[in-house]
Amino acid sequence: MEFENFPLTRTISFLSPAMDSPFACYFNTNYFPSDEQVPAILEVIRTGEEALNDIDKKISDLMEGRMEEHKLGELQALAELREGQERAVDKHKALLSPIKRVNDDILTSIFLIVLDQRVGETESGDPYSLIISARHPAVVVSHVCQRWRDTALSTKLLWRHLRVWIPIYPSSIRDQDTWRAKVARLVEMTREWISRSDPCHLSVEIREWSSMLFDKEDGHFIAECVEFHELVDLLCSSSPRWKDLDLEIDFPQAQFPNFPTIRLLAPPQSTPSLTTARISCKVDQHQQEDPLSQHLASTTNISSAPTLRSLEVDGAVIFHGIRRIPVVWSTLEHLILHGYPRESLQRFDAVQALELLKDCPNLVTCSFALQDGDFTVNVPTSRAPISLPRLRELSLLLRQGHLPKGFASSLILQSLRKLVLLSGYSYLPRDQERSGLVELFERFGSTLEDVTFCCSPLTPSALNHCLQHLPDIVSLELVSENAVHSSDIVARLDSHTLMNLSPTFDGTGTRIIQLPLCPNVEVFRFDTCGNRLAERELVNFIEARRREVTAECGMKVARLREVDCGSYIFKGIDPVQALRRRGVDVDTGDFSLKNFSVAASVTSDPVR
Repeated sequence: MEFENFPLTRTISFLSPAMDSPFACYFNTNYFPSDEQVPAILEVIRTGEEALNDIDKKISDLMEGRMEEHKLGELQALAELREGQERAVDKHKALLSPIKRVNDDILTSIFLIVLDQRVGETESGDPYSLIISARHPAVVVSHVCQRWRDTALSTKLLWRHLRVWIPIYPSSIRDQDTWRAKVARLVEMTREWISRSDPCHLSVEIREWSSMLFDKEDGHFIAECVEFHELVDLLCSSSPRWKDLDLEIDFPQAQFPNFPTIRLLAPPQSTPSLTTARISCKVDQHQQEDPLSQHLASTTNISSAPTLRSLEVDGAVIFHGIRRIPVVWSTLEHLILHGYPRESLQRFDAVQALELLKDCPNLVTCSFALQDGDFTVNVPTSRAPISLPRLRELSLLLRQGHLPKGFASSLILQSLRKLVLLSGYSYLPRDQERSGLVELFERFGSTLEDVTFCCSPLTPSALNHCLQHLPDIVSLELVSENAVHSSDIVARLDSHTLMNLSPTFDGTGTRIIQLPLCPNVEVFRFDTCGNRLAERELVNFIEARRREVTAECGMKVARLREVDCGSYIFKGIDPVQALRRRGVDVDTGDFSLKNFSVAASVTSDPVR
């Protein structure tokens, strides 16, 4: 069959030229055909695809046998014809794309859902998802087509996350021009973001790619860089729209008093909409006394916004007098304080914590890092108890020592549901008569539903006493720090504790004759911090708490839904295999045993 005899009539009639199509005026537009036009377009597509099949068959025929010179010319012509034919078919298919039926309101909602998903990714560990860059979801969707771009640019909320990461500071003269160019580019992008989001409230995050490692000469260059000042001025100009602010940057005010970033703490314009603020910095405290602390305490700044409801202050920010910061403490609902820097003469201990809590009657959640004060002295009980009627979550990190007695009795927390108590280095463990931690459980245990605490500051009997006061908790996590004392006087997740958490059954194994401690626990987590676990007893505990039994009056025990092993390495058994052999349904969707590994040396399971 010769090329000139090939029946290309329908191909040519369909394609010569593509613009002869009655629908050509709709190509590359957002037009969606009417119901009457759809059958005609489908017919054009069918005819075009048949023509493509004819071309493909001709090409296949020419490829058979010897490849002569005249065949090469025919193949090239057919390839060009096929390319144009396929392009015309695709243009008609694009007219019927389902996304074109989606109206702008639904498209906007889809864009915002994508943005919210990226926000979730950022919170779960991807810090780069929302920084100002070509990877930002708003930029991605705005580069798909003209309609999507118009929709994205008109959706102000899509640009409300202003996440600016300052480029790595130059560490030598040869890096200065490159850094200046990067900052200039960032200025332009930031200006676009602020303009496109106007007048929406902004979620602002300003961070640096690295800590400050430059010398004095580079520091002066950075402090005097016009583009850097322009960037900071631009960010400050948007402060009336700040709703959430996260500052994680350096403040080298002792070396460079005019360093631009200090203006972010107290922008020239007010912050009338600011509700959430987090201040964290990486100041080299050996190079300064406390100009940053003085600045925060002596000037009206972001912390003094009357609308502020959530505040987090890093432990390197304030040297003295946390209460001197001009915060409207009485309106705060969420507060996180990491104490004072090590170089400070102040210690944020239990007494200071109580004084601050007294100023914050409307707290809903609170997290304090308590520093090493005099933990041998109890908190005075002569003062009137502090009532925090809305407080539902309390987290205390004891960096060193014990929580003193009298702390719990100084508080009235009728709404408390979640409690976290973690410890650093502890002295000799305390029994229930001397432990402030035990006092907390005695006072508030009956209302708690979610508890995490370190048991190392307790004796075994004190741990057992604490668990006795947690009748309604649903989630329990026990942490065992590496203690410097012998294991017989330090509470751990040992066989005795696990047995106390397991119900006792009758001879048939179907009726509970003795309730365990914490009978309503459904989620159990532990972290041995490298200490050996009573592995056999853990399997016994899981089996007992997963067993289906006949509920009798006063003998109901919740079934475990989740056990998190805190990255523990089982060295004696494989817990999953052990539970399977006992008939425990570990493979069903209503139970999860996770975050563990089994040592390679475990070849068989001794648990029967």
